Amino acid sequence: MAVLVPQKHESIKQRQSGSHICGKAWTAHPYLLTGVVVFFALWAPHLTPAQENVQKQEVTVTLSNGDIVRGKLVHLDGKNVTVSDTSKTPITTSTLKIPSVRTLTVPARSTNSSELMIGLVNGSYIRADTISTDDSTAFLSIGGHALEVPRNTVHWIAFKESQSGSPDTYKWLAELPENPAADIIAIKRDTQWQFIECAITQITPENVVVLLDGESIPVKRSKIFGICWLRPGETPGKAIEPNALDILLRSPQVKMRCRKITWDEDLLCWEVTMTSIKDDFVVTLPKDALSLIDYTFGRHIDLTRRTPANSRTEPYFGGLADDATLLQYYSPRVIMTSDGEDENASAPALLIHPRTEITWTVPDDSRRFQASLSLAENSVSPTAVVIQIDNSEVFQTVLGNSEEGDVSNQPLSVDIALNGGKQLKIIVDFLKKPLNGTDEKTAVSLISGPIQVMNPRIER
Repeated sequence: MAVLVPQKHESIKQRQSGSHICGKAWTAHPYLLTGVVVFFALWAPHLTPAQENVQKQEVTVTLSNGDIVRGKLVHLDGKNVTVSDTSKTPITTSTLKIPSVRTLTVPARSTNSSELMIGLVNGSYIRADTISTDDSTAFLSIGGHALEVPRNTVHWIAFKESQSGSPDTYKWLAELPENPAADIIAIKRDTQWQFIECAITQITPENVVVLLDGESIPVKRSKIFGICWLRPGETPGKAIEPNALDILLRSPQVKMRCRKITWDEDLLCWEVTMTSIKDDFVVTLPKDALSLIDYTFGRHIDLTRRTPANSRTEPYFGGLADDATLLQYYSPRVIMTSDGEDENASAPALLIHPRTEITWTVPDDSRRFQASLSLAENSVSPTAVVIQIDNSEVFQTVLGNSEEGDVSNQPLSVDIALNGGKQLKIIVDFLKKPLNGTDEKTAVSLISGPIQVMNPRIER
């Protein structure tokens, strides 16, 4: 078999001799600094001052207190964001400290969905049209533009589309051998996955070139579901809890983690410091490459991933709760639910049955508790919910209409200031109804259904 070799890329020296920085395509310029690999993307031709003023980046900044600031982006670095509101006379300019910013939304280019999904070692993923590699670099094509990343930051590639396009639905990733001895190619035989251990040496537009038993073999990409490079100590596709200062970048094509993002007002480009297992690297992206900068990503503590300080469940049937199987069923557990913001995405939720108390320890730097509450699927009975901070009640509600035959299940958003509290407790209980003709203190418990607490999180 003939081994397909991608066309030779122009030299770094040739590319660095260009007359401008932001050109038409995402073409990267790699060069080495001390401990940092830097990539510059070329985009858009030179603009006249008038054109630049028209094309300044429009942004919407959402603050931690819920306020919204809209306008032209003047400056962004790791400490501040400056926005100019040109709709007012005189023009007003606001400088906001990054710790007070939740999200920054910007217009992104519209793109067609691509089947190719690339997962990075740090938990980021990129949807691309094509990919090829050499010994050190992965060359990506996204919407007709090029981007380069270090090859050792790429963990896996899915060549065939998953059900929803989200990395957690690529079933072959979850079924990979636990301790592989080499790189892996995933092929499906009938209904079974076949995993071939080999050394992946190169990817071309047509083939994956592997080294097997000392022989270099090109394998047609059309026959492969995906590939995974051996990255010792790393599990492909797993959710990685972010560091406190990590930022999440989103667009129709990417979901990227970074440590820092700045705005170059002169070149109309984003300069992004990407996280890596070893040395971080910098990528410069065009202005319309992103749709959302989420500063709360690292600030949020996902309570579905945190072991509670205490959890106690006492189901309706009393003594039967001593049965280990029944108690396990009625105890709080993590489920995946549809994310209302994206019908193709899923979000973690806690499924909690009535008479449950679940308590978490609150870190010192915590500011707010946020979640979305609703009755669980197929639950037809209203349920009482109480939230306490340090055993003091700060919130209570009844999920579902308490009037018989009219149960509403609209999600209820919760956003509660923690105010230095040390413990957060959620109590889910049966709804109590007064007996006819008796004092309200005399009540019976109605059989209530379970609830789901979607995206329960503490914001640092």
